Amino acid sequence: MSDKVLLEKTGDTATLTLNRPEEGNAVDLELMLALTERLEEAAAGKDLRVLVIEGRGDHFCSGRQPDVPRPENAARFAQALGRIVRVNTLLQSFPGISLAVVRGKAFGFGCGLAVQSDVTLAAEDARFAFPEINAGFPPTIVMSYLSRWIHRKKALELVMTGGELSAVEAERQGLVNRVVPPDRLADEKKRWLEALAARDLEGLQATKAFFRDTAEWSTDAAAQYGVTRLANFLASRDGK
Repeated sequence: MSDKVLLEKTGDTATLTLNRPEEGNAVDLELMLALTERLEEAAAGKDLRVLVIEGRGDHFCSGRQPDVPRPENAARFAQALGRIVRVNTLLQSFPGISLAVVRGKAFGFGCGLAVQSDVTLAAEDARFAFPEINAGFPPTIVMSYLSRWIHRKKALELVMTGGELSAVEAERQGLVNRVVPPDRLADEKKRWLEALAARDLEGLQATKAFFRDTAEWSTDAAAQYGVTRLANFLASRDGK
């Protein structure tokens, strides 16, 4: 298996590391396939509480490798883009809590990884962008999920301009949970891991699943489902 993506498990925590520091952890085909395999492995770990996602070196992920060959036709384009959707699906369906730790660039695909993680921590020098429009094409995959995290007008602005957000602005927009000085990022990660370790694992998993599954539901429908889901959860715990 490629060493461009590493997965290390310690107890109920797994750490997934993008491992191309000399390339800013830019994404090529080998890294994309390795990332898919590693996420499949993590998703199979039903007892994993947290999946930490980080990049080795100065950058989280600088996006697509600039010199990756372009697919030769629409079918090949669809195949390549489908790999991105597969990664997104695996990340969203990971049963535990995903925690992205971002320093430097989180651009394009890398920004998507950071945004779609359940918790996103960023160093003050981190920068976030979806610059696809600068290359002349609309980031339709990004738009399929981005407005779930921030207001539609701000989501459209971000993908329409291709501009960068500072970590502070990303936090203000709701894309980041915490921003800290670079030398405190490791401590902030540790603080979150300790806080999550103190929570009931099944409760965390059920909370994430409900939040994910009802994202597009009406308030009434989500509330009714919430009653059923919570009642079943509590009844199952009483039986233990």
